[in-house]
Amino acid sequence: MESLLQKIRKNWETHQLSVFKTKPKYKKSIKKPLKLILCVSGGCDSVSLLHLLQRLSSLLLLKLHVLHFNHQLRPEADHEQAFVKSLAEQYKIPFHFKTAKHLKPGQARLQETAREWRIEESIKILKNIGADCIATGHHADDQTETLLLKWLRGAHISNLQGMLWKNPPFIRPLLNCGKKELMQYLKSNNFSWMEDSTNLSSAYLRNRVRMELIPLLNELTREGLDSRINDLNEQSSLFREWLDREYAEWEIAARSTESKYDYTISLDDLDKANRLLQEEIIYKFISTKTNMELSYKNLRSIFELLLSENKHWEYSLSEEWKLVNSGNELSLQNKAETPAKHVN
Repeated sequence: MESLLQKIRKNWETHQLSVFKTKPKYKKSIKKPLKLILCVSGGCDSVSLLHLLQRLSSLLLLKLHVLHFNHQLRPEADHEQAFVKSLAEQYKIPFHFKTAKHLKPGQARLQETAREWRIEESIKILKNIGADCIATGHHADDQTETLLLKWLRGAHISNLQGMLWKNPPFIRPLLNCGKKELMQYLKSNNFSWMEDSTNLSSAYLRNRVRMELIPLLNELTREGLDSRINDLNEQSSLFREWLDREYAEWEIAARSTESKYDYTISLDDLDKANRLLQEEIIYKFISTKTNMELSYKNLRSIFELLLSENKHWEYSLSEEWKLVNSGNELSLQNKAETPAKHVN
């Protein structure tokens, strides 16, 4: 069985994570250190990431920086920050931290808001220090949770993929490493980490998936859940590639026009596609303009209206957006900019 270090080294080779510079005297490209920001919360996953990449830093030619996010949501938040800072100092790695001022326990969309804040701030630091990549501690178990959550939330089958190992500027070096492997690595090397008490709370759907659903599915599949998830991920990815090609061809041929409110889709152009591609067209049309995660349930409701005898209707997508059928085209309209109408 491959060790964690071997897996990470192989990942680096697979994704060709090297930065080259030209040496003027010899006019040859040579490797230069990859400046890498490690997002470290203090938990098992990110602490494993720090220790493993520090150990491989000479071999992989890495120049590491540690970034910690203090959400100020739990009493132990400052203690976790001090712990991560001590790890960075132990390895003489530059330490950066960001403290949230806008997050409050129980606020709406707390997890989504915190995630958006972390992404925004980490990219700012990437630009400020001239780093090449940002590494997070997501691992194989997180991949399984992510895919199951997408399924539970009604994602289309073509979107049932997990996270990517490389999604610039982010990379996930531990994505093919299991949680048990990481914990065993830390224990065998007498490395300590912090436990996030909220990871045990059943108030979060992700936690319930991890603590209740995944153990049950593992039991029912005789420990074959990872294999099933990998198969689904691969099949969905291939399906997604095919749909993207079909959509690109349709888009070139389509005669979409722009309305005074937003973009429109000609129903004549839509009719030229098969049902599967029509779903993709509507999904992309709505999601790219509104940044909404349209569920398959909503998509199905829209098609029920399209197939009905009523040729003039409005469909409310959110508090801000609506989809309007004027008889020969579909248009996305901002509710604040258009007068309210009732569906006939």
